[in-house]
Amino acid sequence: MPLARQQTKSEHPEATELYRKLIETYRVEHPDADTSRIEAAFQLALQAHKDVERETGEPYITHPLNVALICARLHMDEESIITALLHDTVEDTPVRLKKIGRVFGKDVERKVDALTKIQRIDLFARFTGRTMSDEQARNLQKLFVAMAQDFAVLVIKLADRLHNLRTVHTLHPDRIKRKAKETLDFYVPLARRLGLREIANEMEDICFRHLYSKEYEWILRELDKTVGAKTQLYERMEEQVHEALAQEGLEVEMIYGRVKSPYSTWRKIQKDGVSIDQVFDLIALRIVISGDEIDCYRAMGVIHGLYRPLFSRFRDFVAAPKSNGYQSLHTTVAGESGQITEIQIRTVWMNDVAEHGVAAHWKYKELSSQGKLSKTFSWFQFIQDLSEEHLDSRRFVEKTRASLTEGEVLVLSPQGEVVSLPKGATPLDFAYFIHTDLGHSTQSAKVNSVPVPLDYELDNGDVVEVVKNPEGKPNPQPEWLNIVKSPRSVVKIKRWFRSRTRRERVEMGRFLLRQQITKEGLYPLNLMDNTKLLQLIKILHIRKIDDMFDRIAVGNLMADEVVKQLKHKHIQESLQPRYQPTASWGRSPFHTAVGTASELGIARKGGRPLRRKVELAACCTPVPGDEVFGLDNRKEHRVEIHHAHCPLGNTMAEFTVIPVEWSEDAKNIYYPTALHITALNRVGLLFDVMRELSELSVNLTGGNLNLHPSVMHGDEVATFQLMVEVQSKEQLKEVLETLRKVEDIMAVERMLEHPKEEN
Repeated sequence: MPLARQQTKSEHPEATELYRKLIETYRVEHPDADTSRIEAAFQLALQAHKDVERETGEPYITHPLNVALICARLHMDEESIITALLHDTVEDTPVRLKKIGRVFGKDVERKVDALTKIQRIDLFARFTGRTMSDEQARNLQKLFVAMAQDFAVLVIKLADRLHNLRTVHTLHPDRIKRKAKETLDFYVPLARRLGLREIANEMEDICFRHLYSKEYEWILRELDKTVGAKTQLYERMEEQVHEALAQEGLEVEMIYGRVKSPYSTWRKIQKDGVSIDQVFDLIALRIVISGDEIDCYRAMGVIHGLYRPLFSRFRDFVAAPKSNGYQSLHTTVAGESGQITEIQIRTVWMNDVAEHGVAAHWKYKELSSQGKLSKTFSWFQFIQDLSEEHLDSRRFVEKTRASLTEGEVLVLSPQGEVVSLPKGATPLDFAYFIHTDLGHSTQSAKVNSVPVPLDYELDNGDVVEVVKNPEGKPNPQPEWLNIVKSPRSVVKIKRWFRSRTRRERVEMGRFLLRQQITKEGLYPLNLMDNTKLLQLIKILHIRKIDDMFDRIAVGNLMADEVVKQLKHKHIQESLQPRYQPTASWGRSPFHTAVGTASELGIARKGGRPLRRKVELAACCTPVPGDEVFGLDNRKEHRVEIHHAHCPLGNTMAEFTVIPVEWSEDAKNIYYPTALHITALNRVGLLFDVMRELSELSVNLTGGNLNLHPSVMHGDEVATFQLMVEVQSKEQLKEVLETLRKVEDIMAVERMLEHPKEEN
């Protein structure tokens, strides 16, 4: 936390009250606990933050107290409460880490040190790759491994972020938006991975309110209206369910309704393009059973006998828990009045985990060992597995980032075992999940009894059967690394290849590089030319080309990094004079605007009207903001409007020059202008250009393509001309700047006959 402005305060009544709440909350779980160490931590923090205020105007000590209170409500232990109280002392005050270690022990010292490092490296900025050097990537990798080994550090950081969000309204709007966005992109997914549903939901809704205030207010009104109208229906439904379960001898701990959070509701509407009435899980009934897993399935049978189920919306998270430990049966039914309702069935323990995630495990100390927690929260086990792969630090951070937000798909084995895999997973991922040896020896697969290719994308409810090769021997193929989606599958395949002969590894590395080049829409025959590769290995300080392939195979060198280097060198060569825009492109191949001067926003100098038909010259396609002149073309009975620096217009001595300028009427008119683009030819290049134009709401009215597939001959550059419509020179400048940032674009120029014209 940055230091706030300083101001003397002799008393801290707010701090005293917060500390009282903290101790009361802690003693709910630890009624006979000695809280003297917590008292000592509070006094140290109070003294360290003395006379310092937050930007809200509150004494700074209220922040660590609130963070500690959130941790206490999550059933965290004494060391974590003390850490929360001291988490800002090393960064912002004269208190040193060694003193904390001497007074409170090595465990607290280690936790405070980890939290201080998170703060110092700007975790979000590094994690998202905005500004990340190799050294920062290595630090971030170490930090993630450390956090995966101690969940308490992560939870305290999440508590810190939650309290900061609760008081974020005092900041500048730009800072609020940045904090809200990074929270949604990074901290919320982390909270979800730890099963901290309440923290994640509160974070989302605060960010939603600040980022999209109008949408937030609208959702609140719609939720209030929709839920209010259905309250009696759901109360009646609760009574019917309770009565039916009791008749079957099932003991119900509680039944209650859950209203979908504002942010989740908005995301559902945005993602599926539906109205709020079509969000079927807007209200869900939660049934908490005083029993075991079998009782959950019995309860589901009773409910299906009571209401008509929608089997396509059934999810079994009891047999296949989510990666954050969440377990529950989800079924959707049509109530007696026709209302579509999601019903969630779980035991008391499952409900505690669903509500509090990792905190529920801390509540039951016999289940709280870090090893057991890592198995339950499988994402963190993946982080530890990944750390053993000796990956390049940047690659480690990229894989961690990608895995953090991925969804899940539930499939079944022929024996009925439910398996949770990453969204987009294939039969190969399923095989490697069941057993490494099965994955290595996979020959073919069936999904729902139908043969499918190994790269078939699995869907929820698919029954997957894997067939081993006749010999049953391991035989992974290099292309499998491009088929599997689960990071753990990738880890297992790469481990196998590391044990192979050098010749096999070299072939695998060559294949992976070719695959990566093809994946990026480029042409392997050019980029994998031996001349280019020999030049590249000098830059990489590698002796032989085969050594480079070997490193790619074992993961010490990433194929996409090699392709990036090859592309950079290829583009540099392509930008030699033979590929530079020529001094004259000739007349534009496009037609351009013709109309009355008033229609096109043209007037004589001084604002006097020009009562003539005019044409915006195709050779230079002027737009408002350009300096222009007119040429009286009596043969065509019109005045040609040229850019002031148009060489072609300046050579037409046979025409009379008419001084003209843009009039006020030039507003809200779209003008055609021609662009000349030079780029490294690849598949998808034109699509990327079109997408950027669409993002800018710029209309495309024509094109002239000259694409040379570099696999066929030596000209490896794509050149094409596009006619777009813009309202002004400023908008045109934005278009040019945006297109120049498209990957593999070498140059974007206006189709003036003078390519050095200032845009």
